[in-house]
Amino acid sequence: LWEGGSFVTNFTSGYRSPSLEELYNEGPHIGTVTFEIGDQSLTRERSNGIELSLRHNMNRLRINGSFFYYKLANFVFIAPQDADSNGNVDIEDGLPIGRFQQTDARFKGADFTVDADLKNWLGAFFNADIVKANLQVTSTPLPRITPARVRFGLEFRYKGLSVRPEAVFAAAKKPGDIFTLETPTAGYGLINLNASYTIVNKRTAHTFSVGTSNLGNRLYRNHLSFIKDLAPEPGRGARFSYSVRFF
Repeated sequence: LWEGGSFVTNFTSGYRSPSLEELYNEGPHIGTVTFEIGDQSLTRERSNGIELSLRHNMNRLRINGSFFYYKLANFVFIAPQDADSNGNVDIEDGLPIGRFQQTDARFKGADFTVDADLKNWLGAFFNADIVKANLQVTSTPLPRITPARVRFGLEFRYKGLSVRPEAVFAAAKKPGDIFTLETPTAGYGLINLNASYTIVNKRTAHTFSVGTSNLGNRLYRNHLSFIKDLAPEPGRGARFSYSVRFF
């Protein structure tokens, strides 16, 4: 469209057969802590989607904004069961029952990314995304959909050293924006810090890294987690690693 600017359109069509678990599960699932019930009558899942992107790339600035819309026929998902309509999830073997079902659904959302080199030794980044997913007939939100999120931070660079502090914020999932019988989750904010130092030789590259997460030791729950009502996400943590690459 202009020097460094472009408009991109992608169309995607997909086909997926139901998995064995979706068809035949009939019992406790240790990973999801749910009594899963499959449905042998499930049919193929078919999706069509379009994505529109506007991009701007310069030497020191890169911007990308995208919007997507997907329509899925016979979308398969697991939903909490309330067969007796008492307003509570049914229980089997001490576990909540989740039943696989399918219906037409639509997903729409957007994301925006900025990556800038402020100085030779300093960079900045920003990313935001949001997605809405609903049953097509009733417009009921689908379960376990990612909340709106924002991530931004800086990157300090000096020779082989890179230090990358960042802040991550996620919005709350409130009643009216969640699936029937799904529990809401509060929004949260996290501070993370990652650093690495790389030593490059003629035939090898040695990288020493340290990554820290949730430095504020914030108590929060991930809306995508099956066990969010039982266990929160990890508190303050650190990870050390060493890697070597051969040329």
